[in-house]
Amino acid sequence: FGSSYRRRSLDCPPRAGCSCASARAALAAVATAMAVSADFDYLAFFKEEIRNESAAIRIAAVNRLNLIASALGPGDTVSQLIPFVTSVVQEEPLCNDEEFLFCMAKQYAVLADYMSGHEELLVSPLEHLATQEETVIRDQAIASLCTVVERRPALAPEYLIPTLHRLATKPDFFTARVSACALLPTAYRFASDDQKAGLRKAYTTLCADDTPMVRRAAAHKMKDLIGVCDKQDILTDLINVYRQLSQEDTQDTIRVACVYTTLVMAQVLSPDENRQHTLSVIKAACEDRSWRVRLTVAKNFDQLCSAFGPEITNSTLLQALVQLMKDNEQEVRKEAVRVIEACLVANPLTSEQLQQFILPQFQSLGLDSAQPVRAALAQVLGPVAKALGRDITQRQLLSLISDLMKDEFHDVRLNIVSHSGSICEVLSVDGLVHSLLHTIQNLIMDNHWRIRQSVVEQVPKLARLFGVDMFQSKLEALFLSSLRDSVHSVRQAAIQHLKEIADCFGSQWTVEHLLPKLVEQYSQSSGYANRVTTLHVLPQVSGVMTPEQIVQFSVPLLVKATKDSVPNVRFCACKTIKWMIENHSLGTQAINSSIKPTLLELEHDADVDVQYYAQRALALCQ
Repeated sequence: FGSSYRRRSLDCPPRAGCSCASARAALAAVATAMAVSADFDYLAFFKEEIRNESAAIRIAAVNRLNLIASALGPGDTVSQLIPFVTSVVQEEPLCNDEEFLFCMAKQYAVLADYMSGHEELLVSPLEHLATQEETVIRDQAIASLCTVVERRPALAPEYLIPTLHRLATKPDFFTARVSACALLPTAYRFASDDQKAGLRKAYTTLCADDTPMVRRAAAHKMKDLIGVCDKQDILTDLINVYRQLSQEDTQDTIRVACVYTTLVMAQVLSPDENRQHTLSVIKAACEDRSWRVRLTVAKNFDQLCSAFGPEITNSTLLQALVQLMKDNEQEVRKEAVRVIEACLVANPLTSEQLQQFILPQFQSLGLDSAQPVRAALAQVLGPVAKALGRDITQRQLLSLISDLMKDEFHDVRLNIVSHSGSICEVLSVDGLVHSLLHTIQNLIMDNHWRIRQSVVEQVPKLARLFGVDMFQSKLEALFLSSLRDSVHSVRQAAIQHLKEIADCFGSQWTVEHLLPKLVEQYSQSSGYANRVTTLHVLPQVSGVMTPEQIVQFSVPLLVKATKDSVPNVRFCACKTIKWMIENHSLGTQAINSSIKPTLLELEHDADVDVQYYAQRALALCQ
């Protein structure tokens, strides 16, 4: 075997979708081919590849290091391959090749599968990579270290903990201490009891480090460390560090991290302990000079309510939410409004809480100068109305809902319309007819197609609420006009939701009232897209019709469509006929007398698509 063949064997990328079994088979084939040469040296071949001048060849060789380890076997991997890759990452020129170092950091975790219980040999090279200046190399080295230790937890007390202490106390460059912060949660989880106190002390030291990047890294890992610590250890050793970081003056990202830590810590502590230690941090965060900190509280307010419990939520947190809804920064106000829906789902607010704290803010928010804030308000009004009930909604929210439906910003109208069905269900017909219905009628003709589509999607709910008579007088004509909309998505929504209306009003209404209107819409004078839309409606409404009714009312229209001058209409008619035959028992007489002769004519149509679908439908007529 020439070296070029061997290189192609190693560098060739695996085929997409290749299974594990086929990958093993490919590996065996490569190994068998190489074994033809009895004196082939796999390690020498690998050394040659990673010293190649081409970066692509070096990286490809590293990414297939598992093939070399598999060919060498556990013994030679431990005694030869690992010492080599440990030394090569520290030698010129590869020690300066960041892409090479990153790939090696990833491959060390893969090599753990080929070492037969000697995974401790991987700790030292990964420790070296964890001190590198490039962030992605350090992160990958830490991730590989954690993977190795999670596979073999017994390594932690003897190897991982000493590694962490060495990283945490390296004075020459801060990157090692940053890596120590990232390693702490995993190390603490697998450490022995007598080692945990030393780890907490090391963490406290890192939190007070002179380098801002180290303090930031420590703060970001605090929530993970809190999650694996005992409650008493938190109160004894970590609570003071938590408070200290929450008052960090120089970096708002640290204070943001403390908000996330509070989410974890509040679930561990009792209500009294939370009042003493964590509640003040959240109150301070709501008033923080950095809008990013306030935004973090607003985005996670529902989780804070769940973590602190209903008592603290009612006494303290809801007032903080009101403060955030009045914030100077529009992004904070928007998120404070949006989180109300999550609060209603995850941690239900009572009607009294909504009326006392939330509703008084809605009028000013409805007039907010920022369009995204009004859009967020429109998004939550549906769930809020459902929680409040008919009387309060009609008394306090109806005028606001009506105003938002007329808002100049289309996203506001879209958001409120998307909840119009549920709002109308809350208000009932009596509270709705003279207030919102006229606005909804206007919105179905809105200039923005997404709003028209959203109204169409709400019509089935309104139909169930109104009943047949009111639907026919107030909404039917507008809804059917959506079948002729210039935008395909609106027409498609009308087609799909017409099925729900037919199911709601039943077979008699569909046959006697709806179908004649659909036939009326099908006219040669209209655009061919409207005729195609009518054909697409027929399968949707056929679910409430008997086979006899389909033959009597739908089949004649389909036969007429097969003679249309536009090929698109003809092949859509053929597709619909095929669907009808497959899904309904139309009877031999109807098929032979009406459908089959028509399809036979189309078998030789000038358009190949019409021929194809006619032949497909004919095959079902046999």
